[in-house]
Amino acid sequence: MGDFDLGLLDDDAYKVKVLSTKLLGIAEVFMYRLPSKSKSPFKAEDWPLTKPLQCVSLRIERRGNQLLLIFTYSHDDQPGSKSKLFALCTVDIVSKDKPMEHYVEPVVDSTRYFVIRVTDEKAGREAQIGLGFREREEAADFRAALSKYEADIGKERTERAQQMAHQ
Repeated sequence: MGDFDLGLLDDDAYKVKVLSTKLLGIAEVFMYRLPSKSKSPFKAEDWPLTKPLQCVSLRIERRGNQLLLIFTYSHDDQPGSKSKLFALCTVDIVSKDKPMEHYVEPVVDSTRYFVIRVTDEKAGREAQIGLGFREREEAADFRAALSKYEADIGKERTERAQQMAHQ
């Protein structure tokens, strides 16, 4: 995985049981603090776009029924330096029965910005932060990875229902 702690999702027994599939990696994305009293629908023009909270790397992995959006950074730009976990968004549209928009919401005024619901499992807290991509193509790849996850979950549900019907 990495040299950072993903909390309960980093449990060795869990990792042995659940296959991990990397769907996307982007070297540079931007995280933004949302202005106070921000609410849906969000607009990127309200964010401090010239002053991102942090420049991070994004890795999207599927583990079981969950999709992990893993945001990491390193303090120094030295090759081989260890990455630290900046934020984690755990998308679970199966057991939590919430739509993708609960976890990742596109803004209404741009195709490159999103609001992400991040979690701190240890403290049991959630927060919303802004996510921005330098290029539209990277944002499109991000959307495609989310859509693939949703489509795969839908296909698996259909296959399970068909198996149950044939028993």
